[in-house]
Formats: sequence, structure tokens, C-alpha cells
Amino acid sequence: MRAIFSTILLSSLGSTVLWLLLVPSFSAQTHSDGLVGLLGMERQVLGVVGALLVGVWADRGRIGRKFALLQGAQLILAVVFLAMTWLGSAGPDFVLVWTALRFTFVGASSVLAYRLLADASGSSAQGAVLQMVTSPQGAMVFAAVICAAVPAWTAHTLLAALLFDIVTAVLVIGLLLARPEEGEGEFGFEWRKVVSRGAEAVRSYWLPELWPWNLIQIGFLVSLSGMMVYASVIAEAQDLVPTGMAFSGAWFFYGLAFWLTAPLLRDRERAARWALVFAGVLAVSGVAGALAGHGSLPVHMVLYVVLTFVNAYWIHFTNARVLEPAPAARIGQIRASMIFYLGLVFGVGEQLVGLLLELQSGLMLLGLAHVLGGIALAGSLLVIRTRTRRTLVPVG
Repeated sequence: MRAIFSTILLSSLGSTVLWLLLVPSFSAQTHSDGLVGLLGMERQVLGVVGALLVGVWADRGRIGRKFALLQGAQLILAVVFLAMTWLGSAGPDFVLVWTALRFTFVGASSVLAYRLLADASGSSAQGAVLQMVTSPQGAMVFAAVICAAVPAWTAHTLLAALLFDIVTAVLVIGLLLARPEEGEGEFGFEWRKVVSRGAEAVRSYWLPELWPWNLIQIGFLVSLSGMMVYASVIAEAQDLVPTGMAFSGAWFFYGLAFWLTAPLLRDRERAARWALVFAGVLAVSGVAGALAGHGSLPVHMVLYVVLTFVNAYWIHFTNARVLEPAPAARIGQIRASMIFYLGLVFGVGEQLVGLLLELQSGLMLLGLAHVLGGIALAGSLLVIRTRTRRTLVPVG
């Protein structure tokens, strides 16, 4: 279990370091919040495409070898980007196309990582919590420190990120191939069935067993979209440290939040109470953000940190609630469908929030969206709690 946990975390570190150093580089190259939002949308949306492609594949065994194969594909892409950067040909168009390909493989890897962790821990819900801690989001707690240190010793930050990605991919492939594969399964991908299997994974999210937590998760995702663009805007507005270091530092709190909120899921009843608390914090943060507007950058810096904890906890909480009743034979597909809807909503949200924050009243409108989201989430929890208590009380 510990070896699997460490291997998946190492894999996520490579892609996360690369992402955190790629965004400031792309922003400096294009000078457009809208294009930065488009880059974020690509990362999210193409990540879910990759997840859907392997949903059924992940349920058919030999997960370790399949994970190693995807790592090999990511290694090849990193080498190509490195060569194009040295040749001076890695313009904005190339970066957008490369990001689409790269994060398709990252999304696919996340489903396989979940299956490895769920099988090793013996729990579909616990596997979801562990997968988020070791995912690119959870790896940010370490990747942010690395990315903040890179500009201190080299101006070629993107080259350093690509080299780091190459090294981690090689190490992960070696660790996976050295580990004996338990059980049997099908390795073939069956390309002719890709569309039908992807559609099957998308539909898996709406199985009756998952109601109403699947719908609540969608509402949560809508209410907390655009965190990447929010961090980018704050990093560019501040003048304490270089923008690249500030952007990476912002994501340190995002990753830290996944690690610190995970233990709050151990007890089911307490987890529900914590969810209600974080919903209230979201609403209060929205009020503060709407009142501050563009006039107080320190307020938004604090709010960003607070919102990372709200975001991390609610991802953990809704993932566990959705996957607890999931059929064991379909958890790979269901996890792929969850990544699909998360990436779709967050991806479109990055683009919309990027355009929204170009408006003078953008931060105020974003704050109001957080207020509405917090109220809706808290109301949903209270309704579920009331109905649950009524069913537990015997008539008469």
C-alpha cells in the first residue's frame, strides 16, 4: 500500500510541477487572461476525455502495467516539448495542442491510480480520498515548494519543469515494472469500442444508487469553479514576489488543503457536520469577496487560501459519498464519470471566470456566486439530514 501510494504521488509530482511552471510562462508569452483560462479549460476538459477512455479498461485488471504504459506516453510528450523549446518552436499554438494531449494521459492515469488505491485499501470511498491526496491536486503541496525554488537558481523554469517531468516518469515506470502484478486481466484496449465505453462511463454517474450525492456534487463544482484563474489574477496583481513564484505558492495551499482535510472524513457523522461548516464558510467568504471587490488585494489572498480548504473538503466529502454505494464491478467507470463531470464543470468554469475577471465588477460577481453556492450546499445537507431522521423514527 505504501509503495503504491508513493509511486502515484511521484507520478503526480511530475505533471503538477510542469503545470505550475507552464502557466506563468504561457501567461507571459500571451499576456491574456482569456488564453490562460482557455489553457485551464483544456487541461480540465481533455483530462476527463482521458478518464472516460479508460473507465472500462481500468475495471479489467492488470492496472499496474496499464499505468506504466500511460507513463511512457507522457514521457515521450515531455521529450518532444523539451526538444521544441530548445529549438524555439514552442509557440502558443503548440502549447495549447500539447497541453490537450498531455492532460488526456493525466486524466486516464487518475482513473487507474484510483483503482490501484481502492484495491489496495479495500474500500472504494477510502480509495477516493487517497487518490485525491496523491493526485495532481494533492501533489501541489510538494510541487509548489519545488516550483517556488526553481526560479531562485535558473531563469529557464520551463526547461527545468520538463526535465523534472522526464525524470519522474522514468522512475515511476521503473517502480511499476519492478512490482509484481497480482491477478489476471485483459490488457488490450479495444479501440473499436471506445465511444460506447466512454458513453457507458458517462451514464454511470447517474446510477440510482448514487442519488442524491451525484447531483449535490455537480452543484458544489459549479459554485467553486475558476480557482486557477483566481490564483493567476492574484499572483499578477501582487508585487511582493515574482509572479511565477506567487502562482506556485498559491497552489501550495491547494495541495495542503487536501492533506489536512482528508482525516476529517474518518467518521461519517462528523464528516457531514464538517461539510455543513465548510458550506457556511463558502457563503461568508463570498460576502467578503463581493464587498472587497478590486479594492483590497490582501483580502482576496486570504480568501483564496480559505476557499482552497472549502474546495478540498467538499471534493473529498462528495467523492466518498458518491462512491460508498457504487457497485464494485463498476467503480472504475463511476470514478471516470466523476472526473468527467468535475473536469467539464471546472474546465468551462476556468474559461468563464477568466472572462468574468476581465470585467471591472468581476471579483464582486465571483463573490456573489460563492454566496449562492454556500447557501445551496448547506440547504441540501439540511434537507438530507431531516429526511434521514424521519426515516429512522418509527411511526407511532
